[in-house]
Amino acid sequence: MSGYFFDCPGVGLLADHSANIHRMLAALNFGVVLLSVAAGGLTASLVGLVVGSLLSMSGVGDGPGIGLVVGIVAGLFVTGWVAGSRSVHSHRFHGMISGLLLAFLIVIVARLGGSAASTSSVVWLAILAIAISGVAGWLAGRRRVSAGRP
Repeated sequence: MSGYFFDCPGVGLLADHSANIHRMLAALNFGVVLLSVAAGGLTASLVGLVVGSLLSMSGVGDGPGIGLVVGIVAGLFVTGWVAGSRSVHSHRFHGMISGLLLAFLIVIVARLGGSAASTSSVVWLAILAIAISGVAGWLAGRRRVSAGRP
Protein backbone atom coordinates (compact mmCIF):
# COMPACT_ATOMS: atom_id res chain seq x y z
CA MET A 1 0.00 0.00 0.00
CA SER A 2 3.04 2.24 0.24
CA GLY A 3 1.68 4.55 2.93
CA TYR A 4 -1.72 5.20 1.38
CA PHE A 5 -5.15 4.07 2.51
CA PHE A 6 -6.24 4.14 -1.12
CA ASP A 7 -4.32 3.08 -4.18
CA CYS A 8 -4.19 6.65 -5.46
CA PRO A 9 -1.23 8.91 -4.58
CA GLY A 10 -2.22 11.97 -2.59
CA VAL A 11 -5.66 10.68 -1.58
CA GLY A 12 -4.91 8.57 1.51
CA LEU A 13 -4.73 9.96 5.01
CA LEU A 14 -1.06 8.97 5.39
CA ALA A 15 -0.05 10.58 2.10
CA ASP A 16 2.61 13.24 1.83
CA HIS A 17 0.65 16.39 2.59
CA SER A 18 3.30 18.90 1.65
CA ALA A 19 2.21 19.06 -2.00
CA ASN A 20 -1.54 18.58 -1.60
CA ILE A 21 -2.70 20.19 1.64
CA HIS A 22 -2.15 23.74 0.45
CA ARG A 23 -3.88 23.28 -2.89
CA MET A 24 -6.92 21.27 -2.01
CA LEU A 25 -9.19 20.27 0.83
CA ALA A 26 -11.00 17.01 0.10
CA ALA A 27 -12.24 17.34 -3.49
CA LEU A 28 -12.75 21.09 -3.65
CA ASN A 29 -9.98 23.47 -4.63
CA PHE A 30 -10.82 26.67 -2.75
CA GLY A 31 -8.32 28.77 -4.72
CA VAL A 32 -10.08 27.89 -7.96
CA VAL A 33 -13.48 28.62 -6.43
CA LEU A 34 -12.42 32.04 -5.13
CA LEU A 35 -10.74 32.98 -8.42
CA SER A 36 -13.78 31.95 -10.44
CA VAL A 37 -16.21 33.81 -8.18
CA ALA A 38 -14.06 36.94 -8.45
CA ALA A 39 -13.93 36.63 -12.25
CA GLY A 40 -17.67 35.98 -12.47
CA GLY A 41 -18.53 38.87 -10.16
CA LEU A 42 -16.39 41.26 -12.17
CA THR A 43 -17.92 40.01 -15.42
CA ALA A 44 -21.46 40.33 -14.05
CA SER A 45 -20.79 43.88 -12.91
CA LEU A 46 -19.19 45.05 -16.13
CA VAL A 47 -21.61 43.33 -18.51
CA GLY A 48 -24.62 44.47 -16.46
CA LEU A 49 -23.38 48.05 -16.41
CA VAL A 50 -22.57 48.20 -20.12
CA VAL A 51 -25.74 46.44 -21.33
CA GLY A 52 -27.98 48.37 -18.93
CA SER A 53 -26.43 51.70 -19.94
CA LEU A 54 -26.68 50.97 -23.66
CA LEU A 55 -30.31 49.88 -23.37
CA SER A 56 -31.20 52.94 -21.26
CA MET A 57 -29.53 55.30 -23.74
CA SER A 58 -31.37 53.65 -26.63
CA GLY A 59 -34.72 54.24 -24.92
CA VAL A 60 -35.60 50.78 -23.63
CA GLY A 61 -37.92 51.17 -20.65
CA ASP A 62 -36.36 48.67 -18.24
CA GLY A 63 -32.81 48.78 -19.59
CA PRO A 64 -31.05 48.55 -16.20
CA GLY A 65 -33.15 45.53 -15.21
CA ILE A 66 -32.41 43.74 -18.47
CA GLY A 67 -28.73 44.62 -18.10
CA LEU A 68 -28.76 43.17 -14.59
CA VAL A 69 -30.18 39.85 -15.79
CA VAL A 70 -27.77 39.63 -18.75
CA GLY A 71 -24.88 40.51 -16.45
CA ILE A 72 -25.81 37.85 -13.90
CA VAL A 73 -26.14 35.14 -16.56
CA ALA A 74 -22.80 36.15 -18.13
CA GLY A 75 -21.17 36.23 -14.70
CA LEU A 76 -22.48 32.77 -13.83
CA PHE A 77 -21.17 31.39 -17.12
CA VAL A 78 -17.73 32.94 -16.61
CA THR A 79 -17.68 31.65 -13.03
CA GLY A 80 -18.30 28.09 -14.19
CA TRP A 81 -15.89 28.37 -17.11
CA VAL A 82 -13.01 29.62 -14.97
CA ALA A 83 -13.68 27.01 -12.29
CA GLY A 84 -13.88 24.20 -14.84
CA SER A 85 -10.80 25.24 -16.75
CA ARG A 86 -8.65 25.76 -13.64
CA SER A 87 -9.67 22.70 -11.62
CA VAL A 88 -7.60 19.54 -11.82
CA HIS A 89 -10.64 17.25 -11.60
CA SER A 90 -14.40 17.45 -11.09
CA HIS A 91 -14.79 20.37 -13.49
CA ARG A 92 -18.59 20.43 -13.35
CA PHE A 93 -18.59 20.20 -9.53
CA HIS A 94 -16.20 23.15 -9.21
CA GLY A 95 -18.34 25.13 -11.64
CA MET A 96 -21.54 24.35 -9.74
CA ILE A 97 -20.11 25.23 -6.33
CA SER A 98 -18.59 28.45 -7.67
CA GLY A 99 -21.86 29.47 -9.32
CA LEU A 100 -23.79 28.73 -6.14
CA LEU A 101 -21.37 30.86 -4.14
CA LEU A 102 -21.74 33.73 -6.62
CA ALA A 103 -25.55 33.43 -6.39
CA PHE A 104 -25.27 33.55 -2.59
CA LEU A 105 -23.21 36.74 -2.81
CA ILE A 106 -25.73 38.25 -5.23
CA VAL A 107 -28.56 37.53 -2.78
CA ILE A 108 -26.60 39.07 0.10
CA VAL A 109 -25.88 42.24 -1.90
CA ALA A 110 -29.52 42.45 -2.99
CA ARG A 111 -30.78 42.05 0.59
CA LEU A 112 -28.36 44.70 1.86
CA GLY A 113 -29.63 46.99 -0.89
CA GLY A 114 -33.20 46.64 0.32
CA SER A 115 -34.52 44.08 -2.16
CA ALA A 116 -37.42 42.03 -0.91
CA ALA A 117 -36.67 38.96 -3.01
CA SER A 118 -39.07 36.13 -2.36
CA THR A 119 -37.94 32.64 -1.43
CA SER A 120 -38.98 31.35 -4.84
CA SER A 121 -36.76 33.97 -6.53
CA VAL A 122 -33.78 32.93 -4.43
CA VAL A 123 -34.39 29.24 -5.17
CA TRP A 124 -34.77 30.01 -8.89
CA LEU A 125 -31.46 31.93 -8.86
CA ALA A 126 -29.77 28.99 -7.10
CA ILE A 127 -31.11 26.53 -9.68
CA LEU A 128 -29.98 28.77 -12.55
CA ALA A 129 -26.57 29.23 -10.94
CA ILE A 130 -26.05 25.50 -10.57
CA ALA A 131 -27.23 24.78 -14.11
CA ILE A 132 -25.39 27.58 -15.95
CA SER A 133 -22.14 27.33 -14.02
CA GLY A 134 -22.18 23.54 -14.02
CA VAL A 135 -22.61 23.37 -17.79
CA ALA A 136 -19.89 25.99 -18.28
CA GLY A 137 -17.53 24.08 -15.98
CA TRP A 138 -18.28 20.85 -17.80
CA LEU A 139 -17.62 22.48 -21.18
CA ALA A 140 -14.36 24.02 -19.96
CA GLY A 141 -13.28 20.65 -18.55
CA ARG A 142 -14.10 18.86 -21.81
CA ARG A 143 -12.17 21.46 -23.77
CA ARG A 144 -9.21 21.04 -21.46
CA VAL A 145 -9.22 17.23 -21.65
CA SER A 146 -9.69 17.19 -25.43
CA ALA A 147 -6.70 19.53 -25.80
CA GLY A 148 -4.59 16.97 -23.92
CA ARG A 149 -4.06 19.03 -20.77
CA PRO A 150 -4.62 17.27 -17.43
